[in-house]
Amino acid sequence: MLKLYGFAVSNYFNMVKHVLLHKGVEFEEVLTFPGMDPAYNAKSPMGKVPCIETEHGFLAETSVILNYIEAAYPARPLLAGDDWQRAKMAELMKIAELYFELPARRLFPEVLAGKPVSAEIKAEVRETITKGCQALTQLVKPAPYVFGEAMTMADVVLRYSLLTCKLATQAIYQWDVREEVPGLREWDDMMASAEISQQLDKAMQDGMAAFLAAVKAKA
Repeated sequence: MLKLYGFAVSNYFNMVKHVLLHKGVEFEEVLTFPGMDPAYNAKSPMGKVPCIETEHGFLAETSVILNYIEAAYPARPLLAGDDWQRAKMAELMKIAELYFELPARRLFPEVLAGKPVSAEIKAEVRETITKGCQALTQLVKPAPYVFGEAMTMADVVLRYSLLTCKLATQAIYQWDVREEVPGLREWDDMMASAEISQQLDKAMQDGMAAFLAAVKAKA
């Protein structure tokens, strides 16, 4: 049986878990915090989560894992369509990571650990996320999903990237980035109402205390 290493507060972990649940793949969760156990690097070379263990061995890096799952478990496809449509999905997923997920993480020391982030970094992050919102306005016209009537991998990746971004921007700027993109709030609410999303969101809330304790122990 496939094993999924990570923890419930990780949005990257939740991207992979959401896809596995959507596809009906049987898997076992192995609670793992990054940077806590040097032996874990034998599974994930950079020590990051998530990581999966398959019959062939270990695989790390979220985008790589998602592509593997889509290929290995083709039921209920999330990267359907022709080459151009799949390329546009990949474009949107990269924007979600580079302009929402990663810049928002620069605010996490203050949001999660109470360590002040400089005004310069806060300004840089807001500028980057604003560019991301402008890109989404151009690329996304939910109907009701970002690429039409069926959910795709892009919906999953954007949903959890946006979750991270909202957490940071609302805490630091009191800014709901969803208001910057027409239809994004409604799309986000629809995604959040899905049974799998609710299951993962509850696990995230339940696991937050253990995650914060691990962060403080590492600090």
